[in-house]
Amino acid sequence: MTKGPVAKTCASALGVALVGLLFLSPAAGFITSFSGTAEELPILNSSLGGGSAQAQMVPGPPGTAYVANELSGTISVIDTATSTILKTICLGSDPAILGTPQPAGPCNAETQHHNPFYNGHVGTHGLWLTPDGRVLLVANRISGTIVAIDTAAVFTPPSPEHPNPAVIGYQPVGREPHLATVRPPGGREAWVAVRGENYIDVLRLDRERLFDPGLLDTQRMRSRDFLPTLNGPSMVSFTPDGRFGFVAFGKAGLVQKIDAEERKTVASQVVPFPFTPFGLVTPDGSELYLIHKLGAGPGLSSLTVLRTADLSRVVDAMPLSLVPPNPTGDCGNHVAFVGKFAYITMGGSRPCAPGGVDREGKIVIFNRETHTIARELTGPAFTGDPHGIWPTPDGSRLFIGHERGNRITVLGTGNPNDAMDDVVFGTVTGSPADMAFVKQPIDVVIAGPVGVFDAAARPGERRGQGRN
Repeated sequence: MTKGPVAKTCASALGVALVGLLFLSPAAGFITSFSGTAEELPILNSSLGGGSAQAQMVPGPPGTAYVANELSGTISVIDTATSTILKTICLGSDPAILGTPQPAGPCNAETQHHNPFYNGHVGTHGLWLTPDGRVLLVANRISGTIVAIDTAAVFTPPSPEHPNPAVIGYQPVGREPHLATVRPPGGREAWVAVRGENYIDVLRLDRERLFDPGLLDTQRMRSRDFLPTLNGPSMVSFTPDGRFGFVAFGKAGLVQKIDAEERKTVASQVVPFPFTPFGLVTPDGSELYLIHKLGAGPGLSSLTVLRTADLSRVVDAMPLSLVPPNPTGDCGNHVAFVGKFAYITMGGSRPCAPGGVDREGKIVIFNRETHTIARELTGPAFTGDPHGIWPTPDGSRLFIGHERGNRITVLGTGNPNDAMDDVVFGTVTGSPADMAFVKQPIDVVIAGPVGVFDAAARPGERRGQGRN
């Protein structure tokens, strides 16, 4: 079914906002002023298609964005309507205990994770939500744990009995878990890609157990299966009906297709490079997009697209650059689907983040119908290694984490089938205390308001516009 016209979120006179030069009013969600120089503005205008220097935007769609800050061990909770941080969830240790070495948690992961008695999580990385948006799963690479967060309790005040009330529980899963992907459509289990091991840990997501106050934190999500894989599984993505899961690897040049009901590998396909950290099935379930971060040389991060039915090739290791080799945006990261396009984040020149210094990255807009690159978004807005990316439920905006830039960029997509009308609205703002935790914001997920999340709308699909 073809998607129809979608009203743009901005007036026709909307210009391009240079990141860091515009003020996002937390109250109204409008860009109210800018202080950039005249010399700076054309840089971004030439990259994003130009426009008026005066930018006015309507408030964004309702929803909540969750951003994993790997270095500080926290989750930023963001109002997508105003692009402001509402709350920071800390995943550090328990509070201090008088007369003991217990460090004062929970907002101490960055500074005290090597201290004696530190019992928090470390390396907050991959994020995924249950279909109703109620439970957020957080993979912590260094501590080897998956944390479950109750999104309905984010603003519950702490108490002596519940010093961190949003945290439901956690499950140790092995060395370096990269992501826990919730299996659709019911969200009754999560498949954890444990990148330091050779298996997928399947966790049971039973609502009664998750919220049972009589259970220990480590009893809320029990492992129900271990699925053997090659070394270093990096991500699992499912078809919309949850029947098949596809495993991409960080240490092996292969993709595996698993029958999720039978727990058996039913097909596999060789891919050209062993480091494939990201793989995502398209909203209609027909194709699997794979990002090969390290290729044979500079400028060779590449994209492979496979048909999910038989793992046959549609696109084979296409360089992610209009004019390869191009060192700008050399490190491919994540993918988000909006309309007929795939938005691919590209970190800066090698060494890939977090090594090196802040470099200019880019966003590659890939046409899923023609399987060609439609456009590249470059310029100062994409300095600091763009990494995680996720659309709002209506697909009108994309929130982008910067692995090195310590900021979260907001990109407006305009018409979902027009790559030329995208504009940068600015960056996420917040209180000084909340912004201080935005360190290495590496992954992003977004849900609608709790209780009205559209479980049928997969990432990047606009509701009411049909599937393509």
